Amino acid sequence: MLTGHPAEEMPGSVGDLLPELSQLHELARQVMQGVAQALWPSVSVPEGLGELAEKLKGARRRFRLWKISACRQGAREAWAMVKTRYTKADPNHMAEVGPMGPDGKEIPVSLVYGQVELAAKYSQQDCRLDNMLDGIEEEFSQSN
Repeated sequence: MLTGHPAEEMPGSVGDLLPELSQLHELARQVMQGVAQALWPSVSVPEGLGELAEKLKGARRRFRLWKISACRQGAREAWAMVKTRYTKADPNHMAEVGPMGPDGKEIPVSLVYGQVELAAKYSQQDCRLDNMLDGIEEEFSQSN
């Protein structure tokens, strides 16, 4: 049966299933619309279940773009903080070579994560979460 239950467990006739299936269809459509709205906030959400399913085929790629965008926004915020404090610093060079100690060995940044956690939470309040960084979709499309 379409409900996932064997026919012998289903009370009543098959006609009784129609209201239940209609409710399930509507619930699935609403959930899919919510996901589509969250992933594509600037685009109107399709109404039909088929259109929604077609739109959501791109959800995996869209999740990846949102993750990349959030990561890049966080890094941009962090490097901007560094640059405002150390105006002569070259963040591009620092990102390329990594943090080096006086002995010339790389210092794992994970060693200071605990020390910057609270600052990260404060900075998060300034992040726009309703849209991705400009140009990231085009950049990602060109690289893959």
